[in-house]
Amino acid sequence: MLFLKIIFKFFKKYLFDKIYFKKRKLLLKNLNKSTKNYCLALFNLILTCLMKRAVALDVLRGVSIFGMVFSANIPFGILPAWMYHRQTPPPSHVFNPNVPGITWVDLVLPIFIFCMGVAIPLALNKKIEAGKNFWNIAQSIIKRYFMLVIFAILIAHFQTSAIPKSFVNFHFLGTYIKKYDLFLITIIGFLSLFSIYVIIENQQQKKKWRIIGWTAIVSLLLLLHYMYDLKFSLHRSNIIILLLANVYLFGAFSWYFTRSDKLNRLLLLVIWGAIQITCKTTHFDEALNQISGLSWLFLFRMTHYMLLIIPATIVGDIIYQQLTAENSKNTSYSDKKGEKIISHSIFLLGIWFVVALYNRWLLLLYISTPIVLACFYYLVKKYSPSSLSFFKIAAYMILVGLILEPAEGGIKKDPVTASYLFITGGISILWLIFFNYVCQTNEKSHFVKLFAGAGSNPLLAYVATNWFIIPLMNLTLLIIPYQWLYLDGYHWLGVLRAFILVFCVMFLVALATKKKIRWRA
Repeated sequence: MLFLKIIFKFFKKYLFDKIYFKKRKLLLKNLNKSTKNYCLALFNLILTCLMKRAVALDVLRGVSIFGMVFSANIPFGILPAWMYHRQTPPPSHVFNPNVPGITWVDLVLPIFIFCMGVAIPLALNKKIEAGKNFWNIAQSIIKRYFMLVIFAILIAHFQTSAIPKSFVNFHFLGTYIKKYDLFLITIIGFLSLFSIYVIIENQQQKKKWRIIGWTAIVSLLLLLHYMYDLKFSLHRSNIIILLLANVYLFGAFSWYFTRSDKLNRLLLLVIWGAIQITCKTTHFDEALNQISGLSWLFLFRMTHYMLLIIPATIVGDIIYQQLTAENSKNTSYSDKKGEKIISHSIFLLGIWFVVALYNRWLLLLYISTPIVLACFYYLVKKYSPSSLSFFKIAAYMILVGLILEPAEGGIKKDPVTASYLFITGGISILWLIFFNYVCQTNEKSHFVKLFAGAGSNPLLAYVATNWFIIPLMNLTLLIIPYQWLYLDGYHWLGVLRAFILVFCVMFLVALATKKKIRWRA
């Protein structure tokens, strides 16, 4: 044991070679229980050293969160149509399922789901390397699923707009402050969730804060029920978080059972595609939800996003292999200028697909896309070979999406089409390639630190604006100068105001992440 302790201290300072992972089972086979536990700790440390965070993935997730919150806080009804969801155009924003096309707003959700899919192999492989068996992993997956469902239900009840009445309304400096008491309730709800979802390593402290959090939540729900006429309902939930919970559950198990055979995973992709077609033609999913009575917990139509999650897990496998590769080196090429040009061009290529689909330049897309992708394939292979496997997946997804586009009446976010999932997934990969270059060349830049910090703390980033910052601004009356920033007739000032607000929120979340304050379901 003394010898093992010396080895442990040595590897606490220096990195291990990949070969130790391959021989892990052999080394542990004939050891006694106490020695085996110490060796497990050793290998966990090795894994931590080798498995650096995929910073580019955090940045991409941070960008999607920024877009998600930003799009919810811009002025409605008065900006150009491309500033909103394509199917809810201004000025009325009435949902029209017959409108095809996408805007940048329609990208933020699939990018976030794509990042979740990529993260699945990274997270679960750590558990497998740590010696966790199937039942341990299944338990962690199911636990996270239910914690996300609970999160979705609770934030929907604590949202100010969901509470039917208030008691404190007044005028101040010419501004009407309404629902003043509800903002206080929302903040208390946020702090209660904070004590439940924040990561606490000390088990005694963790237990104490969890008890405090749940006590506060139950008390708030009783207060809302008896004083504010808000009856608790399992069916009142945040649809985005509920979607993420459902997609994570199926995505995680799908990856686990096909982790050793990508061919089976592609077969699973075909099966989910067939299920999607069946649901759209027979409305089987709607009937199932009505019969089961579990629509608050599970919505079958949400599984359509498996067409996005499964390819994302393949990308995650590639990233994991690169992070754990023997003698892995930082990407460095002789022609750095060429690499820079290609990376930025790939980013612009993703923008081009959005613009073309929004304007319905389909003929131009069908003619140009195969040629453009073929040219990019050659250039990526020459100047950025480490990105070639990612680019190939992106190209396949975009081509398949374009082929399917006319068959479903055009690309649409809702009801979600296969073309929407494949094309947005392809764009997500293209932008992941770009941000990977940005992170490699500007790792210490403020941009990377800001968006990676927020992106690695997604739950906190999602609720920070509307469940904490805006209620706090109302309670402190800072909402008054915030409203003054938006002058009548100057619509883009409202956009600038929203940009500044979300930027500040991202900064605060990144700061919390730096201080090791993280939320996790």
